[in-house]
Amino acid sequence: MKNPLERYCFASLLLLLVWLPIPLGSNRIWAWTIAECWIGITALVLLFDAIRRASFTPLLRLKRYNWLLIPLALFQCWVALQLLPMPVTWLEWFSPSAAQAYQRVGAEVGYLSLDPRSTYISLLKGLNYLVFASCLAILTHSKKRLKAVMLALLVSGTIQAVYAALNVLLGTEQSWVFGLAETDIATGSFVYKNHLANYLLLCLSMGIGLIVIDMSRRQSHSWQERMFSLLQLVVSRKMMIRFALIIMVIALVMTRSRMGNAAFFAATLIAGVIALVCYKNRPTKLSFLIFSLFAVDILVLGSFFGLEQVQQRIMDSHLEQDTRYLVVDWSLPIVKDYLLTGTGLGSFYSVFPSYSHGAIGYYDHAHNDYLQFVIETGLPSFALLAFVVLWAFGMAIWVMKHRNSKTCKGAAFGCLIAFTAMMIHITVDFNLQAPANAVTFITILVLVGASYSIGTQRKQQETQLV
Repeated sequence: MKNPLERYCFASLLLLLVWLPIPLGSNRIWAWTIAECWIGITALVLLFDAIRRASFTPLLRLKRYNWLLIPLALFQCWVALQLLPMPVTWLEWFSPSAAQAYQRVGAEVGYLSLDPRSTYISLLKGLNYLVFASCLAILTHSKKRLKAVMLALLVSGTIQAVYAALNVLLGTEQSWVFGLAETDIATGSFVYKNHLANYLLLCLSMGIGLIVIDMSRRQSHSWQERMFSLLQLVVSRKMMIRFALIIMVIALVMTRSRMGNAAFFAATLIAGVIALVCYKNRPTKLSFLIFSLFAVDILVLGSFFGLEQVQQRIMDSHLEQDTRYLVVDWSLPIVKDYLLTGTGLGSFYSVFPSYSHGAIGYYDHAHNDYLQFVIETGLPSFALLAFVVLWAFGMAIWVMKHRNSKTCKGAAFGCLIAFTAMMIHITVDFNLQAPANAVTFITILVLVGASYSIGTQRKQQETQLV
């Protein structure tokens, strides 16, 4: 039986995925407030629908995502504890360094967080991420919806790529929507070029997954069959997806992002090798797809749209010209002082100046998400997030190796590329600090969980209970 409210909620989340990067990557208070309200209203409608129908099926679906939702919930609980006021004498037991910081200003009450206001804002964001992940996990319960989420990210990435490329090719001096200064480096509707590059590589991963889903395992033996297959390819949805990928690769190269470009192609190679080894009933053209991504996208498109400039930037990159490595070096003592409890989620920009050894400009992020999460939340909390990603990575490989569904295996392959690319890229940037990128990455985590659970026997039993 069709449920209009549930379908509207699912459509709302798809539209949200397209919307998030448009208002400056939702990396402004007003933009993220819109997203918070959007997620909250969708969650309330979904809850109302579940109560109205007296159905426990959504809760049963969430059980399949314990590996994701429980660690995220525990992480948010720890962030909430960072905001718990306590006498400074008590604080000394938990975080001597934090206690000393509050004693220096003569405070009698302190927090584990050195910047409670920023931590509170980060807590609200994190809770919304958790609600979003729960809603998407409930609503993505079929192969059709799994592909719909991947297609929404492909569409969003293509929109960003077209907008970014046109701004550069037309020599626009100010962005068309927000009036920000534009250069010959593509930023799209984001402010920071590396955030656009990271968003594009996530969307590219989903596009590659969609192509793999549509690949046939049947081999053509005669030239007539090969010609017919070629004609079918020209007019097929696969060709449209491939065209969208080409546009996104053009924009990715135009961002001049060294690690963004390197991360995407390295991730494609790594995930491709894993797929060639583990993929069950591997499509005959999978090897050709992986090869084409390098041969066509790098050699042909890059030669026209600036890959050589990216290569030159990599060759010309000297440590003395880039102060980001100093931020990492000078941040290591913060890890030592706050290893277990952290300085408070979102507090890096206010803590780092006291550890800086010179005037290197303003850094509100560590340009290394691994380091920043350890600094702000402590090593134990960071381990929770690392567990989620490693579990999802292993789950994607398991799906490719054991599932029969080409939809689930193709989605898992795309997710594997996205995980690998993100883990490489955040070694030198702060992509998970941008809400649009963070929500997109959480979406991909949910998708790999859906590719694991959709269509299994237990899922069929849950459907029969409705």
